[in-house]
Amino acid sequence: MSASMSFYADADSHVRLHRYTERVPILTLNGRDHSLTISAFDRTPMADHLAFAKALATAAANYLTALETYAAALPAADSDRG
Repeated sequence: MSASMSFYADADSHVRLHRYTERVPILTLNGRDHSLTISAFDRTPMADHLAFAKALATAAANYLTALETYAAALPAADSDRG
């Protein structure tokens, strides 16, 4: 199975973590007229959950670094463009 989706964040977008005591957590990204839910089936081995979450955290940290580098290189007038 394969899927592809684009999520373009804007000022109305937000990220939430839903924690539960008896099931895996759910991460949601929501915006106007779109949303993305990230979780795993309970039957997925915990090692796979953890490996995915670590890869996601690394990718998000790398995205932040790349975005900060990009923003720092923008001319001052362009840094607030949206």
